[in-house]
Amino acid sequence: MFKATIQDVSFLKDIFDSVSSLITEATFRLSNEGIELTAMDAASVAMVILKILPSAFIEYECDKEEQMTINIGNFVNVLKRAKANDKITLELGESKLKIKMIGDFKRNFSIPLIDITQTQNKAPELSFKCKVELVSNALKDGIKDASMVSDCVIFEAKPDSFIIKSFGDLSETALELTKDSPSLISIECNEEIKAKYSIDYLEKMMKALKSNEKVTLKFSSDYPVRIDYASVDRFQLSYILAPRVDTE
Repeated sequence: MFKATIQDVSFLKDIFDSVSSLITEATFRLSNEGIELTAMDAASVAMVILKILPSAFIEYECDKEEQMTINIGNFVNVLKRAKANDKITLELGESKLKIKMIGDFKRNFSIPLIDITQTQNKAPELSFKCKVELVSNALKDGIKDASMVSDCVIFEAKPDSFIIKSFGDLSETALELTKDSPSLISIECNEEIKAKYSIDYLEKMMKALKSNEKVTLKFSSDYPVRIDYASVDRFQLSYILAPRVDTE
């Protein structure tokens, strides 16, 4: 049996809205350790790694490990019907996920479970040469600036600085953080590292990231980037994004 109740509606909305922009259907692992997802997008460009901890819920019950495959877009559409003060209960039925909302009045929804056709993906083992911890606002601003001139952004790291930049036909942008910058929490890099990534994917990955939160980037030259952020006692969310490699 799986049943979980949460008071913070916006928390679920933000997390699953971000995931649904990349993944249409997904298989979740339900256990006494929480709700977990590891899934690749249809283009095999990005991976989502999510764990929602039992402590994020005011009530959480899962007496055996189960898998649940749903259309995430359908789930998000139901969550968007919730009011700010609603308490939401999720309960796994035989062929559906039941969603109960209790606030000024009670409402019940259900979405169908999808037959599982494959097992969950596994996160790849990657070795990175650079690790950057920064404040989320700086990352969002750098990506937003870059979107004005191109559809891709360059992450460039050196031992004492991190730069988010982009080049267009006539324009260019750059946001630079040094060890003196308040928004750069830490940087671990022994050489110059440079890689290019899709802005469209990065913007989708930023949806659940709140202002002034810490976000960690791990990457190497022309290599996937791993983006990690978390909320203590609530969730851990990571994305892995393949690089854009110039072929000319």
